[in-house]
Amino acid sequence: MHKECEHCHQSFEPEPGYYYGAMFLSYIIGSFILLPIALIMVFYFNKGVEATMGWIILLGILMYLKLLRGSRSLWIHLMIKYEGENPEKK
Repeated sequence: MHKECEHCHQSFEPEPGYYYGAMFLSYIIGSFILLPIALIMVFYFNKGVEATMGWIILLGILMYLKLLRGSRSLWIHLMIKYEGENPEKK
């Protein structure tokens, strides 16, 4: 991720450990995406547990970076209110 926003110059690293909560968001979002897929594969398509776990691991690897960046973006949008451009940081 960039160090700061191009428009308002908000720092994306306000303090060490700031994105700790984003880890929980990532877990929740990933679970909501992958769990229904796993359940559908096992109960609807009658796939084995090993095959289902293989597909879920593959999908988890493929969506890892998008999920990481998305959860960090969601976390900073939830925690910091946007107030327009900051003239002090220009």
